[in-house]
Amino acid sequence: MGRIMGSGKYPVRYTNPITGAISPTSHYVNKQGIKKQINTKYREYEVNGEWLKPHLAPHVRETIRKILNTKQGYMLFILRQIDYSSKQREKKGRYLQGENEFIDNRRGRCDKLMAHFDKQVARYGNKCPITHIPFTMDIFFQRFDVNNQIKTFSNISPDRIFNYIDYTEQNLIFTSQLWNLKKGESSMYELELALNPEWIERYKAIVIERFPDQKYVLQA
Repeated sequence: MGRIMGSGKYPVRYTNPITGAISPTSHYVNKQGIKKQINTKYREYEVNGEWLKPHLAPHVRETIRKILNTKQGYMLFILRQIDYSSKQREKKGRYLQGENEFIDNRRGRCDKLMAHFDKQVARYGNKCPITHIPFTMDIFFQRFDVNNQIKTFSNISPDRIFNYIDYTEQNLIFTSQLWNLKKGESSMYELELALNPEWIERYKAIVIERFPDQKYVLQA
């Protein structure tokens, strides 16, 4: 039985990183005889009879959820998704034109991405520039979500105008998840058949402004 922690709700236990022994004690003595704090990766919480790593415990997940639903937390989440998808493409030998201009290797920083978002909001307002749906930043982060990726149609979504070009300032717009999911790999002809004509006209205007030499692409 561990001691009570986690907002006073859950017993906690620690695994000694040297001996592997399990106890409620959060310290251990290293080989040099020095008392050390046990790293959180060796901590577990008992929830409903099951011992869980910290990132799976309800109170920790709720704290993470609150952080993710802030502007900076949400943009960091987007940046990690972009980085992950880029690495997956490279593993498959697929490379895009240009370079990702929003990479920030500093821990907890996403300044370039946030500045790009702020610039767009100043121009179009805090809403999808295509559907005019007000932006939200709702990440549920529940343990048993399917891949923790419940889709919220109004959430901010990074959309590359041209899928063969990387995340550059010219190519990246922030849209609603609804638009990005509907757009997918669809051609302009398919979009015009299926979606609101006003959305299509707004999208075309943005494409022409960003890529004036690509007007021919917009011909259905």
